[in-house]
Amino acid sequence: MIVKLALICASPFVIMGMLLGITGVAVVDVQEGPPGGHHLTIPVPLLIAQAALTFAPDEAKYVACPQFARYQKVAATILEELEHAPDGVLVEVHDQNDSVLIRKEGPLLRINVNEASGESVECNLPLRSAIKAVEAYDGHGFPTKAAFWALRRAPRGTLVHVKDGEDEVTVKLL
Repeated sequence: MIVKLALICASPFVIMGMLLGITGVAVVDVQEGPPGGHHLTIPVPLLIAQAALTFAPDEAKYVACPQFARYQKVAATILEELEHAPDGVLVEVHDQNDSVLIRKEGPLLRINVNEASGESVECNLPLRSAIKAVEAYDGHGFPTKAAFWALRRAPRGTLVHVKDGEDEVTVKLL
């Protein structure tokens, strides 16, 4: 009897855990300044964030970008070709102490920018997610829910890491 009661009580937590495992969790990690600065780690279950979007104001549900219309077909073609292209360096630029490196590795487009000042940006763009986002474009903009759909199917790992002096922000998918 106690085992049955325990199973009944635990089942909502097990189901929620399975849903989060299937749909993913984005973790935003913010480290501020020198030792002793603020450090925030915010897990965001994508399923819950997508559901919350239903209650968001209309301007949060759509990103207007009419100027993208003339580039949509070109962007879609480039992304499709990149997805099937062999891995390798696409762009490499060095200017004194600054550098930009864009390379394709498996299903990702990796972009690294490093400046002499110590600022850096690392972005790992899942090509399949970018393709889905471009496909969601309606001629005027992008529905925000398309970004959630794309993220839920993206490979797990670091999406963005930004370092500005002693401040750092990382966004990962788990």
